Order: sequence, then structure tokens, then C-alpha cells
Amino acid sequence: MQEIKLGDEITLYKVKYDSNFIKEKIIQSILRLIELQPEYESSDAFTYSKHRFSEIDEIEKKGVEICLEILKKEKQEFKKHNYDTWVNRVKAQNPVQAFGAILFGHPYHNHNDINKNMLRHTPTYTFIYYLQMPDNLQNDEGHLVLKDSTGNVYSILPKEGEFLIHKSNVDHYPKEAKSSSVDRLVIAGNVGIE
Repeated sequence: MQEIKLGDEITLYKVKYDSNFIKEKIIQSILRLIELQPEYESSDAFTYSKHRFSEIDEIEKKGVEICLEILKKEKQEFKKHNYDTWVNRVKAQNPVQAFGAILFGHPYHNHNDINKNMLRHTPTYTFIYYLQMPDNLQNDEGHLVLKDSTGNVYSILPKEGEFLIHKSNVDHYPKEAKSSSVDRLVIAGNVGIE
């Protein structure tokens, strides 16, 4: 696990992970999950709970495991953990990543606020597994942009086949990639402790 310090407040954890399933099989499961949700044309975020796929389960389990490992490393004691998982697709053409702008008036969002608005558990860490990244990137397209509490902005280009983990209260958003011929596909989740 690689620790990346972004200023004084943000620590990103990076973990390379090779799934037991081939990428194309995971993508098929993600696309099937998206099709099964009625809002699939008007959203880029899809809850992963009702319809289960072993390919997504494996990545979900690993993401939760990594977050719990970080919490133990920080010597945080807990009796129980909660988690929620989703699939996020940022379309190369006509992306629908408006939830930050709609809820908060800017592109940034954090998962503490989102979970609070959805009456879910309070998360401690958020994991993101990058299954497919956009291609043909221009400048900072496709970057994950993070902002600390004082307004300092940091940008990192994720790689396919890696987890990035950060505290759930960190404001962030994925940059669009309008030059790409493929969508950005991630499996992400929040882990909170009691």
C-alpha cells in the first residue's frame, strides 16, 4: 500500500489489485447492473445492493478489506463496520455528474454529506477501484480532483487496476474526458465504523 500525502490534510492510499476476473467480464457485469436500474439513462451513479454479481462482489470485498486495514493501522478501535457500494460511470459523451453541482452548487462532493442526505451510515473512508479509465486524454482530463478544507486543490490521474482510498469527508470530483472513446468505470464504496 502506497501512501500519498497531498498537503497537510489529505492522504491518498494507492493499492494495485488484479482481479480474478478478466476486465471484460467485470465490464459486462457493470453494464448489466446499469441496465437493471430504471434511472440508468439519467445518472452515472448506480447503487450496488439489490442485484449482485460475483465480479463486483470480489472488488467490493477487497475495497472494504483495504479500508479496514487502514483503520487498524491508525489504531482505530471498532466493534462493527458498515459499508455501501456503487458503480460510477462517467460517460465520455454527455456525462451526468451533476450531483455536486445540484446539491452543493459546485462540482465537488464528499461522501459524508451524500450519506447524510441519503440517511445512511457515516463513512470514514471511501475506496475507488478504477476498472476502466478514459483514453485519448487531453491536459488534465480524467483526473481525480481533491480539495482540502482550506481550498487547496490537488489532482491525480488514476490508473486502471488500482484502488485509491481517501477519507470520506474529502471534497472531490472526477474530471470529464470528452476526448475519450471509452467511459470511465469505477466500483466505489464507503466504509464506516461503530
